[in-house]
Amino acid sequence: MTVTIGIFEKEESVLEAIKRFQAVRTDKQNLQIVVKNKEAAPLLSGQTDIPVDEVYDIREAQERGGDRFVSPIGAAPLVSGGYVAGGSGVVGASPTGFVAGTADLDNDTRNENVLQDIGIQGRHAKTAGDAIEKGYFLLAADTDDEEVSKRLLIQSGALDVIY
Repeated sequence: MTVTIGIFEKEESVLEAIKRFQAVRTDKQNLQIVVKNKEAAPLLSGQTDIPVDEVYDIREAQERGGDRFVSPIGAAPLVSGGYVAGGSGVVGASPTGFVAGTADLDNDTRNENVLQDIGIQGRHAKTAGDAIEKGYFLLAADTDDEEVSKRLLIQSGALDVIY
């Protein structure tokens, strides 16, 4: 299984990508959405079974030493009818997942650290963190076919694809 991340400027493009992934669904597939804040993503929050989570929530829980846990990418499969949590806890109101945060002086670094904590590797965490800070939307696909994932993300309007 490999993680491929699409960076999107529009919510509609993320929804399109989700539909494409669901159309070619396999048993070995996990999708997660990352946004700067849920208020800026009303379509994603209301029109998909895939949880929309905020990096801010994750950072806040980590800073408080809270007991909330966020599963790394690939911990829960996308199954018929939507996303199923793989035995993890809750961040905010959504099972298993992640989302980005609010502005402060070292936000870029902190977003990057959160993304690394959930399984986005090194230089990809920097790219993804920068995209979140700009208000873009991320769709992470943990699948058994990196090339198919990349193609689906690009066909759906991803500005960039990292893996």
